[in-house]
Amino acid sequence: MQERDMAINNLIYKAQIGSNLYGTVTKDSDKDYMGIFIPNKDYILGNKRCEQVILSEKNSKSIRNQKGDIDFIIYSLPKFIHLATGNNPNIVELFFVNHTNELFCNEFGKKLKESYKLFISKRVYHTFKGYSYSQRKKLEIKKENMTGRKELAEQFGYDTKFASHLLRLLVECQQLLLEGRLDLPLLQNNLIRDVKLGKYDLQWVLNKADELEKSVDRIYETCQLQSSPDVESINKLQIELIEEFWRKNDK
Repeated sequence: MQERDMAINNLIYKAQIGSNLYGTVTKDSDKDYMGIFIPNKDYILGNKRCEQVILSEKNSKSIRNQKGDIDFIIYSLPKFIHLATGNNPNIVELFFVNHTNELFCNEFGKKLKESYKLFISKRVYHTFKGYSYSQRKKLEIKKENMTGRKELAEQFGYDTKFASHLLRLLVECQQLLLEGRLDLPLLQNNLIRDVKLGKYDLQWVLNKADELEKSVDRIYETCQLQSSPDVESINKLQIELIEEFWRKNDK
């Protein structure tokens, strides 16, 4: 309870993520939220540690989330920055949340979001393609060996949610490599939602993924992004945010 209260009281940013952010929401979509908090001094300078607090609510009995379920995770600032420096796809998206899905952002959250150029690098090519590869491998699992979404495989012949994630990650990777930023909702949100709804067969999805992968590979060859995140400036940013937050909030 102490860490839960700390995460809520020290919140600097909260956003709605997932399908609502991508613009791919369907009637069966659940709610996903992510936040960032700055820990108290004894969790940074002392020997206490709290990297994340989970405030999810499970209202269905399904293994995987269903409509009515809520996923909500709040990362400590150091944990978020660590993941963002690694260009983790789920974390990078938070820099580009649009106004509609931004639920809370104070001066510290604003400064963090505005510093996205320190983080985004050519590393997104490897992380986003890596995550997309894992989604593709899951598509190859035989129906009888699937867990959680067998109903999708029975209805469409494959897990359409994995398929939508596969294409989404490649579409995001394209724009990040080209522009160093993301548009959210996604520019191809209708296509990705249609894939999730099973409007295309598996072979079409795999062919589209091949097309996007080739495009991503070509873009990477001439990409003008920095080779890796600006670790020195990121380190300075983290120190400044924490110290200023403590000073203003007597934490």
